[in-house]
Amino acid sequence: MANTFLTPSIIGKEALLILENELVATSLFHRGHTQEFTGAKVGDTISIRGPASFTAQEWSGSTTTQDATETSTSLTLEKHFDVTFAVTAKDKTLELEEFNSQLLQPAVAAIAQGIDSYIHTKYVEIPYYVGTAGDPPDSLADLALIDKTLNDNKVPLGNRFAIVDTQAKADMFGISAVAQAEQRGDGGEALRNASMGRIMGIDFYMSQNVATHTAGTLTNGSGMLAKVNNASVAVGATSIALDESSLSGTVKRGDIFQVAGDTQKYVVTADATASGNAITVSFSPSAKVAWADNAVVTFTPSADHQANIAGHPNGLTVAMVPLELPDGAAQAAYIGDRNLGLRIVMDYDMSSKTDTISIDVLCGAKVQHPELLARVLG
Repeated sequence: MANTFLTPSIIGKEALLILENELVATSLFHRGHTQEFTGAKVGDTISIRGPASFTAQEWSGSTTTQDATETSTSLTLEKHFDVTFAVTAKDKTLELEEFNSQLLQPAVAAIAQGIDSYIHTKYVEIPYYVGTAGDPPDSLADLALIDKTLNDNKVPLGNRFAIVDTQAKADMFGISAVAQAEQRGDGGEALRNASMGRIMGIDFYMSQNVATHTAGTLTNGSGMLAKVNNASVAVGATSIALDESSLSGTVKRGDIFQVAGDTQKYVVTADATASGNAITVSFSPSAKVAWADNAVVTFTPSADHQANIAGHPNGLTVAMVPLELPDGAAQAAYIGDRNLGLRIVMDYDMSSKTDTISIDVLCGAKVQHPELLARVLG
């Protein structure tokens, strides 16, 4: 029997199921609790709760009770994704299954792709990497290096995953151990389809939305090298002046560098251009040790690369915030579950004389614990 009672609530419930099934990266990372932020707008900064943190105490006859203090992080709502489409009188009388396959599925799939693509751009906040630019992992030794990098950064052993691009997947399936892996992900159709199996304690997934990093062109004529300029840099600094004879070119947000005498890797947080053989670079995290005058600064990897991501869900937090229901719309609903949500608005467009359905979502993401993540270069 034809469904003549399509409402925002019915459409929203179906759309939310489709969204959860279509997401890959967003489903793998931590989704922050966001119910209290109804009415937020693009550009707003919100606070997201994280798990409580504790300190292991050595027993010496007594102990101190610790407060279960939740951590929190600020996060900017950067993206408002929307798909609005016209519906005919015939569309509105379709059975729900037909409506889903013909209209709802492609609309929500487009939103899911937009969200996942946005999540992948957050690689620019990750200062750790493994592998060689332009050479995706294609051997067990390469996979072992991913595992070692996560181990060295003390990433928890449970729930580790990696998201790789199409070329990395193709190269990895040349490894017999990968081709024979049968462990499949769960939590949604997209995850099941994207799952490549569990290898060395890491669940591998393929995504078509992995970002490409275009590296800066900074050079002193013999490579991406520079030196701390004229003064030491104190612990806690987040910018550095560099100079070197014949220094020219640019640094790009997401470039990674190291300073001689410091084992920490740092990521550039803003584009900059060299002028007069000098450049000022903003970076994260803050300087872990003091840097001496003329300490050598090396930018590596210095080539463009695919920014595949490996690590733990708690490394990055995703927030989807409930949107206010518009006063002027004929029918509207916000449907949310498990920190995912969509707003559905049904209305009549006077300018085009058509009925419309709008599906939209407001979201933001932030690398909360960069030490729990690493780029896998490809």
